[in-house]
Amino acid sequence: MKLLRALQTRTFQRIGETRERTFRGKIVAATNRDLASEMDAGRLRPDFYWRLCADRIRTPSLAEQLADSADDLRNLIAVLTRRIVDRAEVGALVDEVEGFVTAELGATYAWPGNVRELEQCVRSVLVRRQYEPPAVTAPPGDLDAALRTCDLESDALLRRHTTHVYARVGSYEEAARRLGIDRRTVKARIDPELLARLRPARG
Repeated sequence: MKLLRALQTRTFQRIGETRERTFRGKIVAATNRDLASEMDAGRLRPDFYWRLCADRIRTPSLAEQLADSADDLRNLIAVLTRRIVDRAEVGALVDEVEGFVTAELGATYAWPGNVRELEQCVRSVLVRRQYEPPAVTAPPGDLDAALRTCDLESDALLRRHTTHVYARVGSYEEAARRLGIDRRTVKARIDPELLARLRPARG
């Protein structure tokens, strides 16, 4: 409440004082969470958000960055590689990692771990000559069997697929882009129980 008051009135009191002082600083906040969903879930106070959001800068995900400029992949791999191996070995490792990513993961890989995941990919290729992305846990039940026996309604199929995509990419905007729908439709189709099973460790 004291922080909210300082943001709203630009005044504060030091501990042990009664005199009002003027706050002349700026508040800069950063997060990797989808703030709309955080407010909907009650984990972020809307009145706090609306006091902070005078100006917003959104950093694109690694997948979005690569979709806009595929050449950035090699540049990023080169930057990460220089942290890991000697200068003389950089070129060879960059070629090997770029070749692996292109052949095995493909241009549309979501990179849910962003640059940190790419760095682990570089390290894994260096050590094992391969990288295996963490798999998203499958939902209970046999989806293929449900499709074969026509036991799954179209709405349930859409909800399940949308939830899987959102669990994988971690944002409504990116899920909407991949599914070709708007973010409000993504949000409406999310199955909370399935999402909780797919992402049990997410805070």
